[in-house]
Amino acid sequence: MISYLYIHLFDQKKRRIFMISLLVIVLLMIFFLYTKDSVAEQLLFQTYHNLYYHLIMRRIVSFLMPFFVTVIMMDHDQAYLKPIYAYFGRKKVLISKIALYLLIMTWIYLVIGIIYHILPSIMTSYYILNTDTIPFLIHIYLDGLILSIFILWEVKDKHKAFAIFIPLFYTLVGWLYEDYQIIIIYYLIPFYSSYFSSFTLAYLYKLCYILLGLAITTKLTLHEEIK
Repeated sequence: MISYLYIHLFDQKKRRIFMISLLVIVLLMIFFLYTKDSVAEQLLFQTYHNLYYHLIMRRIVSFLMPFFVTVIMMDHDQAYLKPIYAYFGRKKVLISKIALYLLIMTWIYLVIGIIYHILPSIMTSYYILNTDTIPFLIHIYLDGLILSIFILWEVKDKHKAFAIFIPLFYTLVGWLYEDYQIIIIYYLIPFYSSYFSSFTLAYLYKLCYILLGLAITTKLTLHEEIK
């Protein structure tokens, strides 16, 4: 079932889009990594160069990844999937679909995370692993799972064009959190925030949020009328 869904939901066109997007990220990284400073100057101003790289790359990753998630998942409710519900059952199809998207997203985030660290290590003399980078990437990964639940829940085949508003909404909420630390809004929409994500229970809250979202999505999907 997962192989069947992979062929149809993550087809060659989407794989090409992903590879092109990945190439764009690499080119952006190379652009911001490049410096005219010599090795001695890079080491002399190591803190400055390193801080600048991490700041720019965090913004690029947090901006582009929601669009990756949306492009990958916006076709999840194709009409040709409806007949296989009767053969395999809605529950099996839904579980296979969730497992497929989880595997794809985990693979993509791992690739981005590896490139994030390997490329500057090879190309520069100033790069130092920032201990805050791993928590940041974990939070962005969890945000991707939350967005995927929203897409499974809200984006259907007839209205999939509206999926583009989801990453835009994510970006706007991120900007809001940078200026206003309103804890009630974070409870409702726990997207990444440099302030709230420093809380010890932020990971646990997001995991509970994801599990609750999966439970609601599963219940709605299993009782959804097939049209």
